[in-house]
Amino acid sequence: MKVFIISFLLLIISTATFSQNFVYATGQHRLDTVLNENYESFEIQMVTPTPEDITFGWQLITNTFNPNWSCSICDFGGCYVGFPGSATMSAIPSADMAAGVHGFIKCNITCGLNYGDGKVEIYVYDQNDYSRGDTVSFSIHWPAPASAINEHKISMLTYPNPVVDQLIIENLSDVNGSIVITDILGKKMRQNRLGANAIEQIDVSDFRKGVYLVSVIGKNGMQSSKKIIKK
Repeated sequence: MKVFIISFLLLIISTATFSQNFVYATGQHRLDTVLNENYESFEIQMVTPTPEDITFGWQLITNTFNPNWSCSICDFGGCYVGFPGSATMSAIPSADMAAGVHGFIKCNITCGLNYGDGKVEIYVYDQNDYSRGDTVSFSIHWPAPASAINEHKISMLTYPNPVVDQLIIENLSDVNGSIVITDILGKKMRQNRLGANAIEQIDVSDFRKGVYLVSVIGKNGMQSSKKIIKK
């Protein structure tokens, strides 16, 4: 009876161990905040519970990354631009795994100033047994700093409209920039500097009657435009 109980316990332990699909050295589900707009890299490593010959395959499940992010993905065997629907890694012999070789998926991102959040989910499995697998994921957070939020908004007021001689332009944003007034054909009529949260008065008394476009252009390249009528 004692031998039977010990054998039964060993069977349970071995079954529990076998039921573990993979082991993840760097976490199975990553949650990361981007710190560099030019390049970030995040990796998930995987091995089998005990060394064995294996070829990992993977399949893309969902991808909600910002389409303006420049992404590539690398695994044990190759790199791809963007996220392909599926791929197969190079085979890993059990001896190599015992020596420290692991499968991995590395997500490389260049976000630029395209702030936001996104998540990629990937199903990783044994190439010889699709049902033997787990889902891994990369959740990326790229928060816009307060300064960037301010820099990317231009708000303005123009009055009176219609105008006879003196046009008032108010910059309601804390962004330095310039005022450009053009006629309906795009000819530049006036150009003045406009400070952050400043008010500028422009003499338009010599303009012909008609429609003009007033643009406030920030140093960050963002701008707002409004049409005015010269009486």
